[in-house]
Amino acid sequence: MIKPELDKSADRSLQVLSLSRAQSFSGTVEDAHAKNKELNSHMRILAATHFLPLCVSVSEETLQEPYKWKVARRSGHTAMYAGIRSLNDHPSSECIQVGWIGNYKDLKGEEHSCSSLTEESRENIRKTLEEYKAVPVFIDEETANAHYEGYSKQVLWPLLHYMSWNDAHPTDPLWWNSYCKVNQILADAVSAIYKEGDIIWVHDYHLLLMPEMLSKMHPASSIGLFLHSPFPSSELFRSLPNRKEILNGMLGSTSIGFQTYSYARHFLSSCTRVLGLESTPTGIDNKGSIVNIGVFPIGIDVKFVQERRSLPCVQSKMSNLKEMFANKHIIIGRDKLDEVAGIKQKLEAFERFLELYPNWQDKVVLIQVTQPGQTRQPRLEAKISELVTSINSNYGSLEFMPVMYHHSFLDTDEYMALLNIADLCLITVIRDGMNTGSLEYVVCQQDKHSPLILSEFTGTAGSVSGAIQINPWDYESVAQAIDTALRMSPEEKKLRYNEMYKHVVTHDAQHWASTVIKDLRATVLAGKSSSATPFLDLAFFARAFVESKKRLIMLDYDGTLTPITNIPAEALPPPEMIAALKKLCADPRNFVCIISGRDRDFLNLHLGNIKGLALSGEHGSFIRYQDGDWINLLDEMDMSWKDEVMSIFQFYTERTAGSTIEYKETSITWHFRNADPEYGEFQAKECMNHLENSVVSKRPVEILVGKKCLEVRPISVNKGEIVKRLMGVHPEQWEFVTCVGDDKTDEDMFRALRTMRQGVIEQSLDATSAPHYFTITVGPSDKKSAAAWHVTSSHKVVEALETIAATEDKTAYM
Repeated sequence: MIKPELDKSADRSLQVLSLSRAQSFSGTVEDAHAKNKELNSHMRILAATHFLPLCVSVSEETLQEPYKWKVARRSGHTAMYAGIRSLNDHPSSECIQVGWIGNYKDLKGEEHSCSSLTEESRENIRKTLEEYKAVPVFIDEETANAHYEGYSKQVLWPLLHYMSWNDAHPTDPLWWNSYCKVNQILADAVSAIYKEGDIIWVHDYHLLLMPEMLSKMHPASSIGLFLHSPFPSSELFRSLPNRKEILNGMLGSTSIGFQTYSYARHFLSSCTRVLGLESTPTGIDNKGSIVNIGVFPIGIDVKFVQERRSLPCVQSKMSNLKEMFANKHIIIGRDKLDEVAGIKQKLEAFERFLELYPNWQDKVVLIQVTQPGQTRQPRLEAKISELVTSINSNYGSLEFMPVMYHHSFLDTDEYMALLNIADLCLITVIRDGMNTGSLEYVVCQQDKHSPLILSEFTGTAGSVSGAIQINPWDYESVAQAIDTALRMSPEEKKLRYNEMYKHVVTHDAQHWASTVIKDLRATVLAGKSSSATPFLDLAFFARAFVESKKRLIMLDYDGTLTPITNIPAEALPPPEMIAALKKLCADPRNFVCIISGRDRDFLNLHLGNIKGLALSGEHGSFIRYQDGDWINLLDEMDMSWKDEVMSIFQFYTERTAGSTIEYKETSITWHFRNADPEYGEFQAKECMNHLENSVVSKRPVEILVGKKCLEVRPISVNKGEIVKRLMGVHPEQWEFVTCVGDDKTDEDMFRALRTMRQGVIEQSLDATSAPHYFTITVGPSDKKSAAAWHVTSSHKVVEALETIAATEDKTAYM
């Protein structure tokens, strides 16, 4: 019998499988290579944002319609817009922005809805924005207001920033309808200019339904979604009435980016609990399609800030401010007037600072600038005014006020001047996406090296290591941090500052945009977007088998060689399958292996008597080569986690009628096939979250979601590693390779074979003698799979085996 040339490390434990990018694939490798070559030549990105980064006003050339237009940059979201804009700086890429144009300004500077314009005036806007690589979208005033001021600001924004549903405003049914309508309008606008090979990049919570809409219009498209805001815990997100629609909308993406790992983890948890989907730390299996999850902290436009801070007008304002606050230490704070901005906590902590450290009284001034928030909050405004009055009356005088409270939009030059002269920046937000203000402060402190106090609840906290991190609710600790920062030695200031500055300049907005697109493009080049797999060409399959002299056949068992049954013990091998396997194993040119999730006892009982058949049990934990003894590939692995998992499974078995536990040597499986379908799925979600929090986060194991079952196994166990082992160190030895499977565990085998075949082809000197590789999934043609072919049932698999086994009678053994 044929023995594969095995790796020298065959008897050692398998290496840990990388879960960084699971991929699906359909078609030949040659097709993928041709596609990749095309994508490498040029890349076009369609960036969809709620607002365009541009606004228009009527040109003085026209006094009446149709108007001509002047274009200016829109204020706000400078980091996002700078990153998107930078994509046009790359010679091999072109970025077109699509978004709502908003209102226009007339010659008097008054704003009006673009819905009132004639079609000729709108067309002039389109033509004017073409040179800016921007496509404007026009939305009627009522719909735009209900979408933005209604559902986006009153429902999504509070929830994403950890405000419970009861704290959010009552919803108007028009809001959700308008949210859907605006998402569809922008999806249609992107679809109208989409070309095959384009990358679509959707931004933020205003457009969370767009990815699903676009994926339905263009199933093979590559869609990235980036959420600039936080994402709350699943317990909070589950209170959203439209939670499933929002999650499904997001999961239409190829890849989803978040600011921090915790936000990504919360999203994964929500998908598990609300939709019952299987997830890993870096991806979600959405009906057979893997959606990548990544963390990409945003940066700022460092070059713009550096240039702006050095302008003469800014230097002039700096001189005025220094004169105004001579001999005072300046603490700067700039926030939106929202509960999550932590302004109240900042003022409480500052008051506590003045109380605990009286030596700083009359020497420190807090300049707090606030801008209008997402919504009007009279109670918060009143509380802040009360705190400012209290601090100034208790610690101020006629000549000096310790708190300067400025409640309005601040001119950019004045803001830059404040950042330049500040002795300390104090940020106490209790929830924020990233807080780019802290990064702008760092860039402006190149001369003074003043310290930064940063709330641990900002997205920035995880990357700006030189900052003093605080809990905004711990007023005494914040007060102590202020004292520490003001007394910090110049040497420590410079040391901390250098750490922060290095990070900010190397992780700017341009780096952020480039990294996100590179990650998304890597998914494209890997053949992530799959299409329907063709039905197995049985004649071609048999002909390739006959023409080959050295063949490797790898087969799953349940669902592949036998149909899935409610009682696993009843899934017995049919006589025709046994006969075909015996005939194939009798040919020395064939190496046949059953790679199953079943345990050794079952495989020995039902298949062990087939001479020349290799067996692998428990998803790659054990292997028995032809007529040999079983080898435990995890013999030296710590299995102490099994007691913890068993107790959790027992807990859910007692509470879920019809569920059972299957105990294996290297894994444990909880079956709920015979439980009530809805309740079983619900309990499985709860059990999965319990396992993730109690076991998976601490132990080297993973949860495998199968067909009506949950299996916990060592993370180093998967069928793909067994395939690599069987292919050996010289995979080119095989002229015919077949791999058949039906579920998620078998995708590891398909992906491993795809990678190995590509390597064999690249190393081959004779391109015409490429080996025959058949990766076959059992299921419908539209099933998302890394396999290149499909058959509809296990009966068709047995039929294919019988077909090639029949050829053994017509050919002489070599």
